[in-house]
Amino acid sequence: MKKLLCILLSTMLLFSVAACNATPQAETPPPAPAQPEPAAPEAPAQENTPAEQAAEKVLMGINSAQPPASFVKEDGTIGGQNYAVMTLIDELLPQYEFVYEAVDQDALLLGLDSGKYAAAVGNFWYNEKRNEKYLFPQYPIGGGVEGIAVNRKYFDAVQSLDDFAKEGLKLTPQETSGAMYDVFMQYNEDHPDHPLKFSAGEVTASGEQMKWVKEGRYDGAAMFASEFDELKSTVDADDKLYFVPFYAVKTWVLYTKDQTELVKAIDGVMAALKDDGTLSKIAVEWFGYDIYEYFD
Repeated sequence: MKKLLCILLSTMLLFSVAACNATPQAETPPPAPAQPEPAAPEAPAQENTPAEQAAEKVLMGINSAQPPASFVKEDGTIGGQNYAVMTLIDELLPQYEFVYEAVDQDALLLGLDSGKYAAAVGNFWYNEKRNEKYLFPQYPIGGGVEGIAVNRKYFDAVQSLDDFAKEGLKLTPQETSGAMYDVFMQYNEDHPDHPLKFSAGEVTASGEQMKWVKEGRYDGAAMFASEFDELKSTVDADDKLYFVPFYAVKTWVLYTKDQTELVKAIDGVMAALKDDGTLSKIAVEWFGYDIYEYFD
């Protein structure tokens, strides 16, 4: 009977064979019915803590047709020196994610004024009016070497802006909203004994101004070195002009006035990129020369 009971218990409760061969003891009451196992206590609820905070998206407008600073390539992607610098800054600021819309210069400022864009990435120069309206960072993003395309007949006499002014030569008209207008006005204020001769005028393409100088209507045309180099082979293939550099125009990204934290973070990165030579390398890649060496 005990053996039968042992076998039965072994079958039902999966006891080991060893239990069946245990030393007989006094008769014991039949086992109590199996009780359900108590449910395991629930673990205390844990707060959901994300692994890392999501990056803040920052919508920026960028000039779509201002090579080599920024432009839209044939495949629809953005290229240029300004874009390369801003992309590197973005990589070094994980708390932000820069998103771009490539638009023309007018749309850049309209988007900035309306609050659509937090920043306008273009070749903006500094003036007091803009400083009152927008937030300028500490460091310029780039710039361009400005100079004068001069009629070659003056080559022996003119190798500087001072030479040009002292010779009494005449510049092409300057648009009042252009970067060089302010520079030339300041020059005349500083040099009343030999001021530059120029008048205010409408925006005129650099290539057209170069033609005017070749024709003798004017003696020189102010433009960026990159423009002169780009137009030289087509507009001045007969080599009637030469270039006299005299100034480096700093260009800036403009931000809305409420982007103080963003600008502070960007300035920190720009300082490091300037000190380690990275900005200079990017400038040489896109411009062919280090624009930053012309800055004060």
